[in-house]
Amino acid sequence: MARVTAIFLSCVLLTASGLLASSVEETYQAALTQEKGEGNLKEAIRLYQQVIEAHEKGEGDEKMAARAQLRIGVCQEKLGLAQARQTYEAVRDKYPDQPQVGAEAARRLGSTHQREAVIEQPSHRTASESYIRRQLQQVMERAKQQKELTERQLEAIQRQTERQMEKLKQLTEPTKRRVEQTERSTSADSAFIGEQVRRQLEAAQQQMEQQMKQAERQMEALQRQLERQQKQLERQLETIQRQGFHFEWIRSPRSERIIRGSDQHYYHYAYTPPVIPYAYEEVAEVPVQWKFRLDESRYPQQQPTAYVTPDFDDSDWATIHIGQAWEDQGYEGHDEGAWYRARIKVDAEEGRPVLMAFGGVDKDAYVYVNGQWVGLHLVWDRPFILDISDQVVRDGENTVALFVYDGVNMGGVYGLINVHQPTDEVETDNFAVNRGGHLEMVEGGGWPVFKDHFASGKRYSRYAHRPPRIPYAYNKVAEVPVQWKFYPYPEEYQGDQDPILSSADFDDTDWADIDIGQAWEDQGYEGYDEGAWYRAWIEVDAEEGRPVHLAFGGVDNNAYVYVNGIFVGEHYGWNTPFILDISEAVKYKGQNAVAVRVYDGMNMGGIYGTI
Repeated sequence: MARVTAIFLSCVLLTASGLLASSVEETYQAALTQEKGEGNLKEAIRLYQQVIEAHEKGEGDEKMAARAQLRIGVCQEKLGLAQARQTYEAVRDKYPDQPQVGAEAARRLGSTHQREAVIEQPSHRTASESYIRRQLQQVMERAKQQKELTERQLEAIQRQTERQMEKLKQLTEPTKRRVEQTERSTSADSAFIGEQVRRQLEAAQQQMEQQMKQAERQMEALQRQLERQQKQLERQLETIQRQGFHFEWIRSPRSERIIRGSDQHYYHYAYTPPVIPYAYEEVAEVPVQWKFRLDESRYPQQQPTAYVTPDFDDSDWATIHIGQAWEDQGYEGHDEGAWYRARIKVDAEEGRPVLMAFGGVDKDAYVYVNGQWVGLHLVWDRPFILDISDQVVRDGENTVALFVYDGVNMGGVYGLINVHQPTDEVETDNFAVNRGGHLEMVEGGGWPVFKDHFASGKRYSRYAHRPPRIPYAYNKVAEVPVQWKFYPYPEEYQGDQDPILSSADFDDTDWADIDIGQAWEDQGYEGYDEGAWYRAWIEVDAEEGRPVHLAFGGVDNNAYVYVNGIFVGEHYGWNTPFILDISEAVKYKGQNAVAVRVYDGMNMGGIYGTI
């Protein structure tokens, strides 16, 4: 009897221990919700403190307590409290057996020591004050140089106008004297000569007036350019002060220029877009914010299958953003598993495959749609595609569940997700990993390509459909067509010197058709290494008062871009994506004429990336 009682008490104790551990985890999750979701930092600190106190009483996990201590320091730093430093130091002193959490605390501690003062309420894109000052100085210097250049151009036009006026004056003075002489003469010959001279004088005066008007137009254009530069400067200053972005060359596996945030550990991987090597149309708006729950398991099979079902209630889970590592969202040092869940509304056609493309998941991704197993991917630095045709509801809401396991360093869904259907006849099994497709690295190229790329027979197919890099959350406000109008135009010149071909009213119906997303050599223009124009009409539905950007995945080599006949910017560099602010030129509601002048000097040419 005593043995039975002992076993019963042991079971009770184990059950109670499990309940306590579950309660501590729920408290930690609630603290994260207060910090990340509600922004209630003081309440978050109180809940994190409860997690630490529970561990001190022998309840809960030491790693969770260490993370709670770290999050308290982060909250204090956001509140501008100086004791954030002592809190970070306590992580190292109290939890020596948690080196990864301690390393993150040391990194944040070093960051606070480098600042002149703790910045009040820093966002996830806020830079240090010294960095912002450097950025402001650089922008002001560039603006000063642009202004001086424009003023020199104005002065040159004014001097040229004065010289022309003086020259015309020298030409008209003798003519005026001849007119006066003929007026004093009464002979018929003198009258005839006088009429000719008067006409010469009138022609000279008309020429003078035309040149004056031309000079005035040039000066007005330069004045408008100055105003645009001023507005652009104001937007740059606002962006720097709000976000602290800067350009930096990152030697990542893709070896491309991206925008790196200043105070996030893994920001140089953030918002990595999927690689989709064929023409497609999106059939769903994938949300950025998902439901999230930490998990200590190695495989999803060890967890309740209810997590993947559509009717599972995840309302008490924390929230997290895809497009960023979970370490940069409050889960430093978590190198185990976690669940992501979201509901995605799909509007897809019957008869065509539906695919889900991932920009990057670190490391192992197990994917379920509507409670059904879809597939897995086990490489942290490769985008991948899954065929979800058999699991997806094509005209309604779908529940997507991901189990992610990370063994070391960065973890989570750091890339973007896209749900789409191909628009061309393409063998998608060559690209979907759950159908046998996979990515390979090009030797020396630094860009991942699908194994079917070289089998296509197209010379530059490995660069085709390269997506833009957009290093921030955004709303898509236009469907950019794949097919554009195309006109080879060999002359090379600066972008804003042809107001005819770039204008919104230009009739391009006689031009050829071409697809963006592929080099022009792979579309019948092999060996053409000169310039060409691309034109398309794009319908925009954007919200007034917010900037509108045009993002390019890749143009080889020089790109000069117009929107509604207005020159909006240029870019040089065949292998780097770029973004242009078109807010001053775009019609926020309605059709917009977009023209791109491309010049290529050798090898591949054209708009080989997507827009």
